[in-house]
Amino acid sequence: MPTSAQPGLSFVPLDIIRAMGKIHDAGFDVWIVGGALRDHLLGLVPKDWDLATGATPGDIMKIFPRVIPVGIRHGTVQIHTRKRDIEVTSFKPPGETGIRKDLGRRDFTINAMALSFPSGELIDPDEGVSDLKSGLIRAVGNPRARFSEDPLRIVRAARLMAVYGFTVHPETIEAMRAESGTLERVSGERIRDEVCKILISARAVGALELLRKTEALQIMLPEVAGPAFDKSFHYPLLCVLNSPESLRVRLAALFQNAATPGSLAEASKTGTTRKQCAAAAALRFKAWNMSNRWIEDLSLLIECRLPPDAVSWTDSEIRRFIARIRPELIDDFISLAQAERLASGVPETSEIDRLQIRMRDQLETASALRISQLAIGGADIMEALSLQQGPEIGKILKHLFQLVLEDPALNTKESLIATLRRKFGDKTH
Repeated sequence: MPTSAQPGLSFVPLDIIRAMGKIHDAGFDVWIVGGALRDHLLGLVPKDWDLATGATPGDIMKIFPRVIPVGIRHGTVQIHTRKRDIEVTSFKPPGETGIRKDLGRRDFTINAMALSFPSGELIDPDEGVSDLKSGLIRAVGNPRARFSEDPLRIVRAARLMAVYGFTVHPETIEAMRAESGTLERVSGERIRDEVCKILISARAVGALELLRKTEALQIMLPEVAGPAFDKSFHYPLLCVLNSPESLRVRLAALFQNAATPGSLAEASKTGTTRKQCAAAAALRFKAWNMSNRWIEDLSLLIECRLPPDAVSWTDSEIRRFIARIRPELIDDFISLAQAERLASGVPETSEIDRLQIRMRDQLETASALRISQLAIGGADIMEALSLQQGPEIGKILKHLFQLVLEDPALNTKESLIATLRRKFGDKTH
């Protein structure tokens, strides 16, 4: 992708200019670095703004009233404007010598450039602009040293490839493979953030393939890409490829055949059930410190994936399915089913589209898709059958709910009370 913008400060928002001006007026040099500069040079609108300065974190705290020490060990703090948060990282020594040393420790050449304030002069010691024009991801200096300093950079290389459509330099790929084992020491949250960014990109599959080729994916996600998945990993990738750029759907697609190492031997004999796949995936999501709601939703998507015969379901079968899941997930289930069909070589998904319409119709017309939507409650049952509070009440409610799923017209107080007395009256005295 050729660069289409030139260095200078005219593209920098006013609040960033003012923040840099305060640092400069306090006697310190300050530079724009990182993704904002990279994206500007690509002709894109910058999103995240990072500054580098010869000022210490203590100096920054004196200059600005609101400072958060987000990475104080590494000399990084966060300052606030009315529009955004800005990360400010300190370097030593001050001046051009210091900024060049700082750039020499960064991950890739396309991120190792700096724009000075107030002159707007670009410093590009590792030919990052040239690599941007060539669409090349190349580690700064010694690739193995850069990855050893922070193994997450291995995953970041794949993420940059996925987002920008760049290629990765062969020496950088070899270093990714050589250092892939060091990913074991990276926290689950950091891995999660990069993998999720990859999955919602247009080139997610190519990035995942690169991570697998360099053996990084096997270290990060052995439950989906370990040695036992050599032949079967292609199918989840095809499902990801044919999914919309939805994080939930693509995570479910990637983890649909997940298995814990301990269950692989048994699975080779009996096959892995969807419940076991969901449980194996949930272990990884917990290690990633995902929220309980996300884990629950993803577990449902993996365990309750629509079977091929779902297109022939009756209305009552559709209602039973909706009752088992969260209705808000219906479109995700449909998207996953469409992706599975396309991955299996079925060229069209019109039957799945019709199933989606029928599901939405049931959502709008069904009288009860949750026990709480029954026309009677526990108190009504106790009164009608002269029962005391106890577990029997819950069992009766579940039974009535199943009857209503089969025949929604039953969901009136009169019908349900009559059913109660007919089915349970004699058994409860």
